[in-house]
Amino acid sequence: MELELLSLKLHQNPWLPLPDGASVQRAARLGVQLDVNRAPASQWRRLPGMRWQWIDQLLQLQRQEIHVHTLAELEQRLGVSSTLLKLWQPVLAFRPRGDRPALPPLVDVNGASGQKLSDLPGLDRGQVASLLRERQRGPFSSVADLQDRLRLPDSVMAVLAGQLHCGRGPVPPDLPKPHLPREAFHLNPSVSPFSARM
Repeated sequence: MELELLSLKLHQNPWLPLPDGASVQRAARLGVQLDVNRAPASQWRRLPGMRWQWIDQLLQLQRQEIHVHTLAELEQRLGVSSTLLKLWQPVLAFRPRGDRPALPPLVDVNGASGQKLSDLPGLDRGQVASLLRERQRGPFSSVADLQDRLRLPDSVMAVLAGQLHCGRGPVPPDLPKPHLPREAFHLNPSVSPFSARM
């Protein structure tokens, strides 16, 4: 019954968070898979215990076209505990190289216009105003410095992960937001919603 309920929820909302190990196990039994080398930030946020810093690193690897092949390599690159990786393992997929993932353009927090910053998901008007005031005192040295100086909660940073950088150049041009691939975290079509058993 519990598995059937999760199946219905996942089919209604493929971005449903998986709050604990039991949810990850059930999702895996329903055929849910996360492509380590293509998944966008929104999909990584679904995993229990995920930190925004790891999401940021994962998207940096994608931008640099660095392919992760194994769980051990993922552990080494992120510094994630083996216990947490084992929790995620049932839904992780290390697929061969495919099309380059479509990632949103990076926004330079030291040079972007107020409008560009307002377009970022997760930041409200007050936070954008604070950012603009704070960077007048001095440029942000890192995304972690941004979080510290603006006192942004981890939940906001998780939404912003993989979208920011701290450059020194002019305001970048506005670019259209690319479509993020839904197939990076998907339900395996060969698994029927109610075929998995508890």
